Amino acid sequence: FFFKQKTAYEMQRGLVGSEMCIRDRPRAMEQVFKYIENCPNNNTAFMIRASYLQIYNEVISDLLKPDKGSLQIREDKRKGVFVEGLSEWAVRSPSEIYSLMRRGTQLRATASTKLNDISSRSHAVFIIIVEQMTTLEDCNPEEFGEAPKQIKVGKLNLVDLAGSERLSITGATGKRLEECKKINQSLSALGNVISALTDVKSRSHIPYRDSKLTR
Repeated sequence: FFFKQKTAYEMQRGLVGSEMCIRDRPRAMEQVFKYIENCPNNNTAFMIRASYLQIYNEVISDLLKPDKGSLQIREDKRKGVFVEGLSEWAVRSPSEIYSLMRRGTQLRATASTKLNDISSRSHAVFIIIVEQMTTLEDCNPEEFGEAPKQIKVGKLNLVDLAGSERLSITGATGKRLEECKKINQSLSALGNVISALTDVKSRSHIPYRDSKLTR
């Protein structure tokens, strides 16, 4: 669904949580809805969708629909790189976004280690997609049949990485050891991609495909 900026503001104002929740909110969420609130064009409507995934041992899963199992990364000329089957949830206020965050975080893979009682064993990505639809009234409706619409789409990825670990310090074995290996491998792949992108020699090959994290 699309909603006008005034409606978005009214819903945001009515669903704001406690003072503690406000302090803990990522500022990016507030900026998205503040932009909608301040949009001067009455012919513009917005639609915002959210998704939440984790990458655990190089397996992607939906934190908001865990029954879906392992998800695959696909490529499309129109959509680009995307996770097939990842659920999308329409949201109309920051509080609805934070509710999805809390819900998904409860299902994220964690475990106790020598260094932390609760250690993230996966990387998590919270995705926000904003669509802006503007009716172009200046165009001749007789030429198009109806007033044409201009649609813009933006995506914001909020990433929470699991920390790298040294086996000599953590003493990980068994399942924790396998998790540690996958975490370190994916972080190394991320470092390689960043290094390639910032190389002044402008490399012809960027190793995006070395990990699900960098795809």
